[in-house]
Amino acid sequence: MQVSRRAFLGGAAAMALLRDGFAATSADARIFAPNGGQAADFLICRRLYLDICGRIPTPEEVNEYVASRDIRKREKLVDMLLDSDDYADYYAMRYCDFLRVKSEFPINLWPNAVYVYHHWIRDTIRRDMPWNDFARTLLYSRGSNFRVPQVNFLRAVTHRTPEGISEAVSTSLLLEPSTKYARFFSRVAYKKTREWKEEIVYLDDGPADATPEAFMAELEGPLAEQFVATPVQRVHWWIYGTLAKRAELDRWKAAFRSGGYRLKPLLRYVFSQTDYRKGPGKGGFPSRRLDAEVLDDVLCTLTGARRDFGSIAPEPYSFLPPTRKSVLVEDGSISSAFLILFGRPARDSGLLEERNNRITAKQRLYLYNSSKLWRDLGVMVGKKEISSLSHADQIKELYMRFLSRPPVKDELFYFDQKNKITARDVAWFLLNSREFLYRI
Repeated sequence: MQVSRRAFLGGAAAMALLRDGFAATSADARIFAPNGGQAADFLICRRLYLDICGRIPTPEEVNEYVASRDIRKREKLVDMLLDSDDYADYYAMRYCDFLRVKSEFPINLWPNAVYVYHHWIRDTIRRDMPWNDFARTLLYSRGSNFRVPQVNFLRAVTHRTPEGISEAVSTSLLLEPSTKYARFFSRVAYKKTREWKEEIVYLDDGPADATPEAFMAELEGPLAEQFVATPVQRVHWWIYGTLAKRAELDRWKAAFRSGGYRLKPLLRYVFSQTDYRKGPGKGGFPSRRLDAEVLDDVLCTLTGARRDFGSIAPEPYSFLPPTRKSVLVEDGSISSAFLILFGRPARDSGLLEERNNRITAKQRLYLYNSSKLWRDLGVMVGKKEISSLSHADQIKELYMRFLSRPPVKDELFYFDQKNKITARDVAWFLLNSREFLYRI
């Protein structure tokens, strides 16, 4: 019986995904960590692009970094990426997750408010606004949800009660949903205007110490340590998938304070640490499956595929062009079947656990069997820049595009000797590999 190419390769890809953890062999160790357990240059480059920009580097970007003999090349790359638009796009997405930026139920911000709010969030990240100033602006602002974007912070709640606002605010600013701060939000009120769906956020009459401003005083007073730890723990979760333990948290908080409570100096500190430069494997750098939006953008960039965004709410009708980056989708109500399948958060709670980056059986089935992915890969390898190459050069090009590294001798020999394995087969195999689907 003749076995199809996809079935043959699918078994190897499945083994790569089904292994518990990333168990590097001795050959893998020589590829990924050739310098006494420190990650190879191509792997550091790939990590930094994924963790800062939410994308994989191009072959040209990897080759430039690997070829550089500058002893400060990693530091310079970090600075360049932190100044890029991709950084602002990616971290705006992450901030919108915990700020619950969503137009429809149960948050109900409305699209006009979502877009101005997202624009403001992205701008504060680009300008690197200090964390305390960011929180103060969110809590102090009053006015129209369309004209004063940051007032949407006090609107992005599931229940418009003092307890509901307290739970949402404490989740965002203290990483701990709690109703015990309800008194500070007992005067928050909302009123309509003549403009469709416009809403004014204001304070009713009441005690002077029952205001969001008074809560800010608590954040900079008795709650200061927890308040400062919140963005630090989020960054640790985003990069390592866990909350930091006491000793490490103290070091990161000290770096955060010395950087003026700004995100960029904290990230520079994190990416300079030995732990970040470890190779993958047991006791090394932890693997993490790519975010749903990042994976979607990477696949579309590689294959030229078009996205299909939609919203379950019939009103208002929202249209996004199919070329729009998934990390730039402002509204949590607008999604796609791919983003839902791969665990994009609904933005209903703002909790870290709302995003699911664990690989599932349904995701594996989609990656192995999707006819759309198979067609997209066919279009990709059919383009002249790949189809005109020799089979060996096609393999090298695909490895650089998907994995940010050239194939080692054994890999090249295996694929090049299998005459029945086409360039599309190789691309499909690489797409299903753990090395591609995970940041390792």
